Amino acid sequence: MKSTPEIRLTRRSFVAAGGSLALAVYLPKGRTSEAEGFRPSAWIKIDSGGGVSFVCDRTDMGQGSPWALARIVAEELDAPWERVSVAPMPDNPAGWPRTMGTGGSTAVSGSYDLLRKAAASAREMLRLAAAVEWGISPSECVCRDGVVTNRATGARLDYGALTALAAQLDPPQAPPLKDVSDYRLVGKSFPRADVPPKTLGAQTYAIDVRLPRQLTGLIARSPWPGSVERRAVYDAEAALSLPGVTDVFEIPGDEHRPPGVVVLAGDFWQAQQARAALDVRWVPPDGGEQTGATDRSADFRRRLVTALYEPGSRARSEGNVRETIKEPGLRQVMAQYEVPFLHHATMEPMNCTADVRVNRCEVWAPTQTQTRAQQIAARLTGLPIEAVHIYTPALGGGFGRRLENDYVAEAVLASQYAGRPVKIVWTREDDMQHGYFRPPAISLMRGALDENGELRAWRQHIASPSLLRQMRGMEPEVDTAAVQGAADLPYRVPNLEVSHVEVRSPVNLGFWRSVGHSYNCFFVETFIDELAHAAGRDPFAFRMSLLPDDSRMAAVLSRAAQEAGWGRPPGPNSGLGIACTHSFGSLAAQVARVSVDRGRLRIDRIDCAVDCGLAVDPATLESQISGGIIYALTAALHGRIRLGRDGAVERNFDSYRMLLMNDTPDIRVHVVNSGDPIGGIGEVGVPPAAPAVGNAIFAALGKRLRTLPFEVPAVETRVEEQL
Repeated sequence: MKSTPEIRLTRRSFVAAGGSLALAVYLPKGRTSEAEGFRPSAWIKIDSGGGVSFVCDRTDMGQGSPWALARIVAEELDAPWERVSVAPMPDNPAGWPRTMGTGGSTAVSGSYDLLRKAAASAREMLRLAAAVEWGISPSECVCRDGVVTNRATGARLDYGALTALAAQLDPPQAPPLKDVSDYRLVGKSFPRADVPPKTLGAQTYAIDVRLPRQLTGLIARSPWPGSVERRAVYDAEAALSLPGVTDVFEIPGDEHRPPGVVVLAGDFWQAQQARAALDVRWVPPDGGEQTGATDRSADFRRRLVTALYEPGSRARSEGNVRETIKEPGLRQVMAQYEVPFLHHATMEPMNCTADVRVNRCEVWAPTQTQTRAQQIAARLTGLPIEAVHIYTPALGGGFGRRLENDYVAEAVLASQYAGRPVKIVWTREDDMQHGYFRPPAISLMRGALDENGELRAWRQHIASPSLLRQMRGMEPEVDTAAVQGAADLPYRVPNLEVSHVEVRSPVNLGFWRSVGHSYNCFFVETFIDELAHAAGRDPFAFRMSLLPDDSRMAAVLSRAAQEAGWGRPPGPNSGLGIACTHSFGSLAAQVARVSVDRGRLRIDRIDCAVDCGLAVDPATLESQISGGIIYALTAALHGRIRLGRDGAVERNFDSYRMLLMNDTPDIRVHVVNSGDPIGGIGEVGVPPAAPAVGNAIFAALGKRLRTLPFEVPAVETRVEEQL
């Protein structure tokens, strides 16, 4: 038997020992220069001073995801948090390892495993580099707080001192990951670097971009998307005669983006005055005036109601609902609910700055989808996609609206025409009228209870437009976006049916925060409350009876009920309401407390229990859940877009109201760490808020509200009469 030769670690070879496995790895020539530092992956760079720069490829819309993602990197890398910074987003999405886009509450949940592995790989390369430096086994090296320590001698090497050597190593394919129980950074909250500039008004947003020779553009758009058959009649000379105005020209529309007349000027105010002077009218090709219904909302609602009596597509079917409902002795419960079109209402309206040149296009866009924006700009300019660079300044809110890139196309077309940088700015009125609205929906619910109050059958039929078909050109058998929160009903029902019928929308649709969950949770959780009262059961206990005892949903429901004091009398003219959701990989249950004082309905408090598997940053989680609840309450109490002859009737915050500070309830967030796979938090706080409040109103006043927004004045009048 031959003896095993001694393997010595040198700066050209080393041994990675684990059990009986010895792996010899030879160091190839360096991949990065000393100036570039150590770049073990696209997301991580470590400089010679030991500083860690995290390159975030997910858009920050105020939710703080870059810092949560940087926390994951620092944790797995064993780097001190104070030495970690967040770098700007890459400007060439085509050269990036994955699609650059942010939505569906996936910024953190969709990056968690990837970034853990990337950071662990970097940590192991630094550990191996230290082992080579000392001529020892890597198992004798310990990484912690940005330093590698020799177990035997106590010698220490800072990460920065190892970057040149580590840069020559091949990344390990399956680096060992830290156990969650050993986390020291993830699960804790630290101050965010973006808070001070935002608080002090020093943050630069996309709308603040200013380039040399830049013009500002405003667009008079057709009130209806896809209305390419109409032509614009306007007074270009009147606009061009005003100070600072340089150009007036038309840009074409497409299937979703309406055509428009562009005015370019030296600044916003000059462009705004010039656009008003255009006096644009959109007329049919024959020159006649536009005719049609003055109240398109009422017409569209009639179509939705009619569709409720069409069969539609079945999204889920278990047992035999239709036969069960016919059984004698069962108590039938029926209800119809509805929600309107909604606007995203980002605080920063749409805008984009583009600079199109002969061989390069640069775009400064507050977009959620950089890859798509780059593709659109490349198509419009005819440039190679690598010649298009997308810069992403801070966004003043997204909520799904900035998944679309219509404003990017407009800026690129305008700059291409002008031959110089152009910033296209949408006024608030532009933003309201030409939004990508949350689809309206009507749901007909039917349930059957036996003599013991047990739920035997459940049928839900939804009429709404199809986001996937109308806006994405997909041809699904069932629009999964329309049945979110309905087809995946968490409750155990032996006979269950959920179906959807499509009604095409006359306006653009968009993925509004929490998408189909935003209305189906209202339908489902209000109806489950109605069933509980019909059965003579407590709404919380009734829900719990329909869930497995060890389910995550039962845990969050119990936590929310406990924290809110469920079961204790809420006081005179007060009520508690409960609702829950399983959405975007996470679970949330909310209990709302409402009261009526001198005829005024007030939401006093909302307790929300959340299980997202693992809370990377509890403070960020609390902020996101609170923001989601406020966003949902705005829609529940005020939100509604109506359609008239000239498009959206609501044009600004005077008619499309926001929830004000003095109407915001006391919001308390309670984290339930289940240890399950990590889920999203940006949207999960939205769905339960409206049904929890509606159920609380019923508990307080005995009035069931089945339509959003809640008609609160009607409730107030009735209460005043009682008092």
